[in-house]
Amino acid sequence: MSTLHQRLGDLAGSAPAPPPDPDLWDRARRYHRRRRVGTAAVAAACVLAVVALVGLDTWQRSPSIEPAAPGTDPALPARFWEPSPWLPGNDGEPVGTLAALIDSPRKSALSLGARPGVVGVSATTGEYRFLDLPDDAHEVDSGHALSPDGTKVAYWLAGETTGTPQTAGGQPLTVTGVAIWDAETGEVMRHEVETEHGLVPWDLLWADPTRLVVRWGHWRVGDDAPDSDQGGSIDRVGLRVWQLGDPEGPVAIGVEDNLDGTNGKGYLMFSPGDSSVLDLVTGERSEWELAKSNYSDVSALSPDGTAIAYPRGNRNPGRLVVATEGGVSDPLVDDKVWAAVGWVGDDTVAFVTRDTDIDPISATIESISLSTGERTELIEAGTFQPLPGNLATDLLAVEPRDFAEPASPWNPRIVAGLLGSAVLVALMWLWGWRRSARP
Repeated sequence: MSTLHQRLGDLAGSAPAPPPDPDLWDRARRYHRRRRVGTAAVAAACVLAVVALVGLDTWQRSPSIEPAAPGTDPALPARFWEPSPWLPGNDGEPVGTLAALIDSPRKSALSLGARPGVVGVSATTGEYRFLDLPDDAHEVDSGHALSPDGTKVAYWLAGETTGTPQTAGGQPLTVTGVAIWDAETGEVMRHEVETEHGLVPWDLLWADPTRLVVRWGHWRVGDDAPDSDQGGSIDRVGLRVWQLGDPEGPVAIGVEDNLDGTNGKGYLMFSPGDSSVLDLVTGERSEWELAKSNYSDVSALSPDGTAIAYPRGNRNPGRLVVATEGGVSDPLVDDKVWAAVGWVGDDTVAFVTRDTDIDPISATIESISLSTGERTELIEAGTFQPLPGNLATDLLAVEPRDFAEPASPWNPRIVAGLLGSAVLVALMWLWGWRRSARP
């Protein structure tokens, strides 16, 4: 007697087989073809998105700045731009004559915060690049000095001390010397100083294109000294002059006065307390009384060392005047003069005016003829502030040139995030489409 299970098996075995589906093969082929086409389309879209983002980022980093033709004369730019913190560096390679140096925070994809940096502005192409100077201490107050002709950059060296270094003064790296980098050849001239706790950098300016004026002190104690002993430095030498090519390095000149500036022609200018100018060639020193004014870092000495242009007044901006041994002139310019920048010959003064009614404050470099009173607008400086040592003052005699806008790279983290997001979205869409495309 058969069981229910056996009878059900017999019925299933005797049931007629379903006829084959004639479209099954075609439908399967169409399904696989749609999947291949969809996958290829998504992959192509991902590639296009990646190429577009990379291409746009590359274009942002490298705008249409044409290489300078051989023999191109250097010039100051007709406009200064605020540099991007993501600009590339020069990797120690020569960049040619520089028009200016701009202190700017520098960022990279591998670091979370910003670090100090200095941007070099090319005087032949207008390109902006961070300068990768070997062992740069990145001293904030007087960290870099551009020669008047724009061919050399002086800076403070970071290195090792013979004792405990002093870092409590706010200097992130210990200063142990001074160096000169040749922007046209990439050569570096170094002068190391043996110091127990590190140097206190004070003055760093060019007397002329071949002589650097420098002054430093020595920290008295290191970080391991008691709090009661912290602070203070020692300098028993005063100003030193480094003649390029001199193997001895900077040589003391027997002057301990506070240096306020140079004219780039071999003359040094000192604080109003002395009201004096020193000719490095002859050693002669002239003195005269100036109108009461704090003109440190905002004055310009004439090429022959006989006149000082500066903004007069108790507040800055002030009024542009010119002082000589015979006295002080009437104001030449009354409106918003922030600083005198330099001289073009013995008759023309370049100066900076700042519009303080807008935010951020915008600066303009102008010139005025002392004989005719004619004013000429030279450069849109924007947020750039010309100070002693950051402008190639010899180029004031050349008509400023219209350069292309410099590179403005994107944050590489944003670019990487956009690329990753594009790929992720494409993969998610492909996964969902493949599921919905099943037969």
